[in-house]
Amino acid sequence: MNAQLSIDGDFAFQSDSAKKYSLYIPSTYVEGTDHRLMLALHPWNTARWDSESWRDTLITFAEMTQLILVSPDGGADGQIDDPIDTAFTTALLDSVRNWYSVDTAKQYVMGFSWGGKTTYTYGMRRTSVFSGFMPIGAAINGTADFINFISNATGTPWYLIHGGNDAAPVRFTPALNALNGKGAVTNDTLLPGIGHTIDFPNRNQILADAFFWIDSVNCTAPQDTTDTNTTAIPSVSLEERFSISSQEGRILITNLDLSDSAIQFSIYSLEGKLMLNKSLAGSRSMLEINTAGIELGIYLIEVKAAEEPVWTKKILLR
Repeated sequence: MNAQLSIDGDFAFQSDSAKKYSLYIPSTYVEGTDHRLMLALHPWNTARWDSESWRDTLITFAEMTQLILVSPDGGADGQIDDPIDTAFTTALLDSVRNWYSVDTAKQYVMGFSWGGKTTYTYGMRRTSVFSGFMPIGAAINGTADFINFISNATGTPWYLIHGGNDAAPVRFTPALNALNGKGAVTNDTLLPGIGHTIDFPNRNQILADAFFWIDSVNCTAPQDTTDTNTTAIPSVSLEERFSISSQEGRILITNLDLSDSAIQFSIYSLEGKLMLNKSLAGSRSMLEINTAGIELGIYLIEVKAAEEPVWTKKILLR
């Protein structure tokens, strides 16, 4: 089945006879094909937030990134990290994996405010389940909430998004430093002039860019450099040689290492359809690809050069 559905449901769990949840199933979902999943943990403010309103806030982001979005409800008190809530979240994820085709190697977790805090406390305890973490404006006080199990973060990708005016010296910097100190793979966006809000400018693009970075880190595996033949392994990889960025109606490719070899760039849809290809002589410093005739969305760029490992990069055409 193809999809693009918002689903609100509930089931009896522990002391709650109708524990609520909300889901979003993106338009590209196909039954039988494993799909990426994002657990989305809502903030603490019962006047505005529950599983449904948080799901609805993230629908555009989920469609841009083609994620199954799973939003459990924090119950009457709105705090998503109560023991019943974290147990329910685990049970809900188990259920979603039974209901839908989920790639268990590409399950991620994000949250804002109290949900950002729970991204640390719930997610960091389950690094064997989640492959990437996106706390947004986390309502934390230094590292006290998660310092006892921060060693679990070693080697895992974290993208921190935070308002520059949202107590960053307490809620942002200590967490980032602690993650780096334990060998996590980190990236961050500190939003200048922004306080404690999810309604910041260009939100969906910022969230999408953060997710694509997390997903790319998760998809990156060490290259086997064992010398099994006489072909020389290049000292600078294709990924290191080129910077690729998407702008409105075009892709800009910057050559950072002006060698003489010719490079082939091919753009494919996620279904494997070749959209266009271009070549660049190694001595040229810049290539601009016009994408005005291609529908906006997520594509793959395949970069090839003679006797070098192929490099593939996800990109969002705007």
